[in-house]
Amino acid sequence: AELGLAVVTASFRNGEDAPHMSNITTRDLRDVVDFVRKKWKDVPFGLVGSSSGGFFALNLSQTLGPSIISFCIPICPVADPFKRASYLRSSISGSAHSDGYSTFHDPTKSAHMLEKQLSFWVNDESMKEAGESMKINEHDIPTLLIIGAVDKNVPFSVTADVQAWATRTIVIGGKGHELCDEVVKGGGYHCYLPDIERFLEYCSSLKDVHTKK
Repeated sequence: AELGLAVVTASFRNGEDAPHMSNITTRDLRDVVDFVRKKWKDVPFGLVGSSSGGFFALNLSQTLGPSIISFCIPICPVADPFKRASYLRSSISGSAHSDGYSTFHDPTKSAHMLEKQLSFWVNDESMKEAGESMKINEHDIPTLLIIGAVDKNVPFSVTADVQAWATRTIVIGGKGHELCDEVVKGGGYHCYLPDIERFLEYCSSLKDVHTKK
């Protein structure tokens, strides 16, 4: 409220009930975007998402562009589904350590995660295409990437391309995918809320500059 922003949370259909090719997930999220934009026409609109939601936040910001999206904050996003599937397959086969992953799930957990991921993406081709779309920030949308240094769900390689072009990347030491579920309290180095506030202030200053022009 202090920054003049409203926060809207939304659920969306995903996974085996709404596979990638059906486009149901994207339609659900576009409906939310349209509703919010109509309700708050003069307020900067940004996207925040975690894990798979982080992918969709990135994807929508690249698709809709700066005329609609003012900023994007992906938290531990599955930015490259194919690289994530490759990591999980490496863990399942028992070769994760030799393949260069410093932290990883056991084979059973990895197999369960891969099964869920494939229920949405279905095949490698669609995952590769999704990853390719994240190689550049086509519309130069201000983006704050937040990731955990020991994330067993989304290792560094999965977000490498986004790290290369994100406006700022925050890596929380000693933390993993739990960053998606809860914010570390206390305001210390492990709490990323001050970073988000600074980023939003930066995005607001950009809007002011464009308005003056």
